[in-house]
Amino acid sequence: MSLLSNILWAFQRKEYADITDFNTAIESYQKLILKERASWNPDEIVIHAPQADICYEAWIKGKEDIAGNETLIGDEEEAFHEDNSDYGMFQVDLCAALKARNGSHFTALDLMFQLQNQVSNKELGDHIFFEGLTLKDTEEYKTDIPLYFMYCGS
Repeated sequence: MSLLSNILWAFQRKEYADITDFNTAIESYQKLILKERASWNPDEIVIHAPQADICYEAWIKGKEDIAGNETLIGDEEEAFHEDNSDYGMFQVDLCAALKARNGSHFTALDLMFQLQNQVSNKELGDHIFFEGLTLKDTEEYKTDIPLYFMYCGS
């Protein structure tokens, strides 16, 4: 099951300082693309946990592009080996630890705002279009912090 797969958004190389400005931007984007089918509900509770780990793929210049709340997935030496470089960029998988602004759960707006700002300094290549989050819910991964994989398309 995919979370927020009905929400359309094109990630930008822009960090939003104000969540109200971001809400206006994402609401306008929904209306522009979906017209009368737009269904943006910023107050909808989408993750019933105070924290969530979100994993995604990005291109970065080096370790300095990894944020303090992010963890590199895989071997660091291999990820940043010169043979894996493409025009000075490295394709990596990252996992970001996000915390709900209200301390108890994530609303659609809170989650999308944090995701936009999380990837604002990353290169996503052609895959800038948000396609949803999928929960990793397997027996080998059971913790109090839900783990999601973010999917983006071109």
